[in-house]
Amino acid sequence: MTFGSRHYVPVLKVKRAEKSALQLVALTLREHVTPLLEIVEWRKRQDKPTLRSHLDTAFKDLAKSLRWYPRCFLDARELARQGPSAAEQIFNRAADAGIPFIPVTGITKRADASAAVRNQERGLAIRLTRDDFEAGDLSSGLSAFMARHGIEREDADLILDLGPVEDMVTEGVARLASQFLGDVPDRNRWRTLIVSASAFPKSMGVVDRDSHAVVTRVEWLAWKRLRDGGRFSRVPTYSDCAIQHPSGVEGFDPRMMQVSASVRYALADSWLLIKGKGTRRHPARMQFPQLAKRLAYGYLCDHFRGEAHCEGCASIKRAADGQPRLGSPEVWRRIGTVHHITEVMRTLRSLPGS
Repeated sequence: MTFGSRHYVPVLKVKRAEKSALQLVALTLREHVTPLLEIVEWRKRQDKPTLRSHLDTAFKDLAKSLRWYPRCFLDARELARQGPSAAEQIFNRAADAGIPFIPVTGITKRADASAAVRNQERGLAIRLTRDDFEAGDLSSGLSAFMARHGIEREDADLILDLGPVEDMVTEGVARLASQFLGDVPDRNRWRTLIVSASAFPKSMGVVDRDSHAVVTRVEWLAWKRLRDGGRFSRVPTYSDCAIQHPSGVEGFDPRMMQVSASVRYALADSWLLIKGKGTRRHPARMQFPQLAKRLAYGYLCDHFRGEAHCEGCASIKRAADGQPRLGSPEVWRRIGTVHHITEVMRTLRSLPGS
């Protein structure tokens, strides 16, 4: 498997909305998308008292969600606290389910390294973090890891993960990515070369109640600047975290914390964030159709791509027209994710020379 700048690597948490979203991406786009899937951390709860029950939930319908995607990257790092056996269980389950996965690991202190190396039938993905870059001597550390495990660069996918960049400007992210790339040895030999980052806000607190805001997709603009800069002969593949901050929401408890109905909608170079009211006093099933009307028919309609754009946009139109069962945060996470993946792919394919 090799791919370049016409490809897309969305980083997604393995949760029900994201799994459903992958099933709704147009078939014509799936061959150009390789999801990087993160099994979310396990927090002991009454409905998930064991790691096994947590993984049962994670892998439910996962193989179905990945149908017609040539490959996926599978990352177990969020379960590092459970030790090496957790990663082994994840990769074994994926293999048993017939999922065409490439295990992801890193070069320093990764509990999943041994399990990933043992499951590299389709190759291995090495995810380098900003900490790896800022620690210095990246080239030596990466070369030592490859030599220790007998891995050839031509059989490995290299992911340069800048992490959250929502507090940075485009120029700063582009400079950071360029410096990161500059430290990578033998850039042209790796099977694939990917740059990932996320500028999605950590909290919807950036939007006032009953209002909207437009937030720049800084990671996207930085990648375009990197692509057009001409410094590197090999343009890295674009990757982001779609409509979710990298830290996720695993610590969020809706029983104890306030949540507002919200819509996350990707535009060409930004996100349109639409926020309603708290759902304790104003039920989500009543609010989401109203938010959909603002986007499909109201004062925000100039931003709406139209129902033919993707299944996410078609659902927005149906919600605005009053169709039931489209009024929960999970449904709108699915809608937003389908739309984001489609928007990124259509934009990538329209870039000149791509």
